[in-house]
Amino acid sequence: MLLSRRGVLAGAGVQALAASVLAAPARAAETPWLTPADIDLTVLLPPPPEKGGAADRRDLEAVLAAQAAASPERIARAAADAAERIYVMFTSVLGPRFAPEALPKADPLFRRAEESEDAVVDPAKPFFGRVRPWLADARVKALVPSSKSGSWPSGHTTRVTMLAAVLTAIVPEKRAAIWERSFDYAESRVIGGMHYPSDLAAGRSAGTAMAAVLFAKPEFRADFPAAKAELRQVLAL
Repeated sequence: MLLSRRGVLAGAGVQALAASVLAAPARAAETPWLTPADIDLTVLLPPPPEKGGAADRRDLEAVLAAQAAASPERIARAAADAAERIYVMFTSVLGPRFAPEALPKADPLFRRAEESEDAVVDPAKPFFGRVRPWLADARVKALVPSSKSGSWPSGHTTRVTMLAAVLTAIVPEKRAAIWERSFDYAESRVIGGMHYPSDLAAGRSAGTAMAAVLFAKPEFRADFPAAKAELRQVLAL
């Protein structure tokens, strides 16, 4: 388990950032960079563990153990991590300058990547049909804002993995910290009772595949250099 990762993150700060993101004025959805026509997870991903099988039981025990071990501060961070914007994910790594209002070129690129996760993952969830831990077993508590959509793969993990790949291409100096935070963010879904550990593994596979396709997309490649230059300038790199 990854319960101790990024223990230095300030839970209150993450909560405040998540609240500000959620309270921001609604913006029109960006056109996704990717759709299932570009990458079909129902073909690429293996099925989840068989319900009631040994792997499924181990998954459940891991969720119960994660919830039992989580401190109040870690649970608070898991709740804040329910917000799916890149700034909630990575401002703790990149600092307060990493903000949408400072990034008129990079923020639309990030938003289109975020919309791509929804476009690609949402159709896969009902296809695989795995029930989330908090719905499958009464011992699991919903410690974060709950969802009833399918559990396989984890959309949060898919998204943070894809975005981590994008950010490390922009800020390679922070590669290790970006990836460490991506694992911590994903682990919030287990602590919150929303996902099993194997859902996170499937999400990392999905996010890695999406990043690879994204970087091969001519439209993305055309917009990426300006976004990269802008973010590096904002971060004084």
